[in-house]
Amino acid sequence: MVPGFPQQLIPLMPKAAVESSSFDKNSSPASVALVGTIASPSDAVVAFYTSALTAQGFKEVPGSTVGSIKSKDFLRGDNETVNISVVETAGKSTFTIGANVAAGSIK
Repeated sequence: MVPGFPQQLIPLMPKAAVESSSFDKNSSPASVALVGTIASPSDAVVAFYTSALTAQGFKEVPGSTVGSIKSKDFLRGDNETVNISVVETAGKSTFTIGANVAAGSIK
């Protein structure tokens, strides 16, 4: 995990391994990205992050796939967005999360 990564905004799912992460608080909006893997079904990954994000005031945007890939978008206010996409292969899920949020909302 890169130094300063906002784990309050994007927590690491328990038992997941970080493949890569990035955080740019100097951009406007601030950008946060996380790629991880876990031996859990994709539905469990989406459920974990849906719970974590909705608890922070993000609202789910309708739709849950792009083609055959699980993908979920979230919106908070007018311009804060998060997307999670998950690819599941042989019982292992690889997830990518990208967020663009107001720098002031990152704790």
